[in-house]
Amino acid sequence: MAIKTGSSAELRYKNVAIGKVRDATLTIGREAIDCTSIGDYDRRYIQGVRSTSGSGTLLYDSEDTATRNIMNRILNDSEQLPDVTLILDSGATAGTFVGNVVLTQVGVSVSAGSITSVPISFTFDGKVSGQF
Repeated sequence: MAIKTGSSAELRYKNVAIGKVRDATLTIGREAIDCTSIGDYDRRYIQGVRSTSGSGTLLYDSEDTATRNIMNRILNDSEQLPDVTLILDSGATAGTFVGNVVLTQVGVSVSAGSITSVPISFTFDGKVSGQF
């Protein structure tokens, strides 16, 4: 069993790596729809619509065009980013997820003596392809 670390994760936009990734998160959720009927003594639920979101922290390099582009993307009126890939382990084929995303947050964290980091959050638009 191989233990994965943040150093093996990668975030790509249009198949180009976006800087170095310190950490990455992928969350897949499904709503629970209440289908309780009159006369039921306990609540009942069915599966609802699936949603997928993620976040990560990029290590900022002012010389890296891809990192600068992803940071500036949230400042314009673009609705989504096509072809975003989250790779949990750049050395394996499993653990790769691809889809269109909407950036929901981009920030910058700067502190003395530390690497400048860029936390980002995104939500996938539609179905995500990939596998664990």
